[in-house]
Amino acid sequence: MYDQPIPDPIAERIAALLDKAESTSYPAEADAFMAKAQELMARHAIDEAMLDAARGSHDEIAQVEMTIVAPYASAKSMLLNAVAASNRCRLVVANRPNGRVLCALVGFETDIRHTRSLYLSLSHQAVRFMLHAPLPPGDTPRRFRHAFLLAYATRIGERLQEADALARTDAEAEQLARPSGRSVSLVMASREAKVDRALADAFPRLATKRVSSSSGGGHASGRAAADRSSLDRPSVSGGGRSLPSG
Repeated sequence: MYDQPIPDPIAERIAALLDKAESTSYPAEADAFMAKAQELMARHAIDEAMLDAARGSHDEIAQVEMTIVAPYASAKSMLLNAVAASNRCRLVVANRPNGRVLCALVGFETDIRHTRSLYLSLSHQAVRFMLHAPLPPGDTPRRFRHAFLLAYATRIGERLQEADALARTDAEAEQLARPSGRSVSLVMASREAKVDRALADAFPRLATKRVSSSSGGGHASGRAAADRSSLDRPSVSGGGRSLPSG
């Protein structure tokens, strides 16, 4: 159910921007489309939250499982975590046999849908950029690609947080200009607190997981690739490319 597009005009505009971002061969043009698309996505989530607060209702908090397969499953899970955090979701991971990572997303249903869709788009872009990234002399493909994906996830997280902050600032200004306007920060904080409580109830014993890398070239290349990535959701569903194992 979460892979279905959001049935409203905003979702159609976001999908159209993604089509343009992925079809152009000019990075600067793609980045402009991406920036607008992410602004719309962040504002869409805020507007839904404010509407729910005004009505005294909200959508349900859900828990959805995803399995990330090898190779580089730990690094790929960091990208999912970055996307989840920017969409006010929480991610729990557990290592499984054969290099797989089992992931549990906890959050409001609309935010989980955004997270899954955006992660799908970004993971496909990560593959494309990584396969075209030159391997520095003296580095190994496995070490380089692991570092690439970790740095990519970190930078994507930074970009998503920046876009979310801009959308919140604009929405806050609009709300404060109204006689009975609600605080966007308070409404969004309340939603996140509910997600945190649901997380604690479902997973009372958690530990923080850290993933490191040792390839400076992969780190630099991954961050650069993240800056060239579109942050919008995919407009069509379908299979993606898997990461090479070498």
